[in-house]
Amino acid sequence: MKDRMKFAVMTAPEKAEIHEHEVLSLRPNEILIKNMACNLCTTDYQQWMGLRRHQPEPMAFGHENSGLIEEVGEDVKGFNKGEQVVVNNYLPCMECANCRKGMNSIFCLNKSNGWVKDEYGYFGRYGCGEYQIFQSKHVIKINNNIPFNHAGFSEPLATVLHGMKRLRVKTGEKILVVGVGTMGLINAQTARYYGADVIISEISEKKISTAKKLGFDKIINAKEKSLESKVKDFTNGKRLDSIIIAVGSTNAYNQAIEIAPKGCRLLIFAAGYPEPEWQLKPNPVHYDLLEIIGTLGCSTADFVLSAELLSNRTIDVSPIIEDEYKLEDVQDAFTKAATPDNYRVTVRIQK
Repeated sequence: MKDRMKFAVMTAPEKAEIHEHEVLSLRPNEILIKNMACNLCTTDYQQWMGLRRHQPEPMAFGHENSGLIEEVGEDVKGFNKGEQVVVNNYLPCMECANCRKGMNSIFCLNKSNGWVKDEYGYFGRYGCGEYQIFQSKHVIKINNNIPFNHAGFSEPLATVLHGMKRLRVKTGEKILVVGVGTMGLINAQTARYYGADVIISEISEKKISTAKKLGFDKIINAKEKSLESKVKDFTNGKRLDSIIIAVGSTNAYNQAIEIAPKGCRLLIFAAGYPEPEWQLKPNPVHYDLLEIIGTLGCSTADFVLSAELLSNRTIDVSPIIEDEYKLEDVQDAFTKAATPDNYRVTVRIQK
């Protein structure tokens, strides 16, 4: 293990740098992780673009990452050097009443609200850095045989699994996924895993092609065809049970509410920056018995299931990795990640 570590940090809009400081000493209940790869989340590159000004700098970003155990504290049981792991970056205390109920980690009663600056003056989790240290209760094993950037999808997949719980997906239900970028395709695959009959709406030819490669055949090019009439064709006249809005755009929100049939559930999976407008009127929600469901984050159980589904390749993330960059080229990685119509970009941390 090195005494010092390099890590990527956002210091200002459109400016990512490589900084360095010492590696902290390991406490008895902690695990030292040698990070291998970190995927750039929408949250990351939107901050880099200057769109999320509520997120502070300097931001030692990164939360879609994975690595290998380098060292374990003397009180840690069940973890060994060389095992591939991911981290539940929501850091629930696992002890409060809400954590014991298995609730979403954002409801942890002992969780700090807002960003906290560390002793070096940085915010963030250092997921795009050479090393991380976490308590063992937040570390989750994942199959050593899957690529590191595939394992990095544990957090986004966990949030999708939590959304499926909130949506109450049942086998045989008709579900429309609006927008199949990275998170839309994960939502579509996960809905299919739960036995839903999935329909996709997308305007990008690239993303339509990727959806077809993943085995989806009920696809609507929303630029060319009437979404409502085509959905009815694909459902054979049966009611559409749910709509997952997986892209943060005004058009997507408005389109979804316009075609939602009586009793439909709408899952608001995606946020957008700048914030989208939505022409939502209360009377149709009332009279048509619509459900508007928000989702964010996940529970620890969602994270564990996510690692299992990736470990056995139930969810295929290989088509939604756009490119890879070295840690020192993180600025170029952000430029690529922020380019419209691209999927996830990976930063390879270790040489």
